Amino acid sequence: MGRRRLLGAAAYLFAAGLAALAAAEMAAGPPPAGTGRIRGTVKVWRDHPLVGFREGPDNAGALVYVTGFASAPPSGVALLHQRDEQFEPRLLPIVAGQTVSFPNHDRIYHNVFSVSPDRPFDLGQYKSKDPPRDVEFDHPGLVPVYCNIHPQMLAYVVVLENDAFAMSASDGSFEIDGLPAGALELHAWIPGAKRVTVPVAIEPGAERVVELRLDQEERIPPHKRKDGSDYPKPRYEDD
Repeated sequence: MGRRRLLGAAAYLFAAGLAALAAAEMAAGPPPAGTGRIRGTVKVWRDHPLVGFREGPDNAGALVYVTGFASAPPSGVALLHQRDEQFEPRLLPIVAGQTVSFPNHDRIYHNVFSVSPDRPFDLGQYKSKDPPRDVEFDHPGLVPVYCNIHPQMLAYVVVLENDAFAMSASDGSFEIDGLPAGALELHAWIPGAKRVTVPVAIEPGAERVVELRLDQEERIPPHKRKDGSDYPKPRYEDD
């Protein structure tokens, strides 16, 4: 392909991107009366050996949330599934006062627990044929969730003071609507990265555009069982 054709293709893609962005803005419409909106992108950079930080191919899964006001929890129950010896989703944002149900879709036993000071609990052992077990989270905080049988199972329940939160899409985009006017703070977090916080001033009927970056550099260490002991080694491992 010649240089002219490459430039033409680049110009076309650039124009298409602008058109898509304009269409998204038109589809979103103005914020609800008396409130504001924050939208933008959060890019997740990962620390690679030898080469350092590079932006990852997928920016999905970052939690973006606003603090500075409180709202009532929704009436619905949030779900944290146990499936194929993993938790789904890995990161579950909820509002303080909300209940989370932990259905087990596997035919084997799981034992969901947390030793977090923000909300310790132990649901005991149950299988897919058993009814799911529930936990109410009554105040904000970060609650890591584990299985006492399977060490690879790890999830995070993030208990927030309001429902002004969003999960980033694969391109890093997010949008939070219905924000009260005033001085607030915008946060972004993903496991393995330090939380990023920026102040935001919200005006009625206005929209703020924010670009955020998370550096995913921390290695998540192995955890203990609920009694503080190590998990048994897999049978194929030598003592």
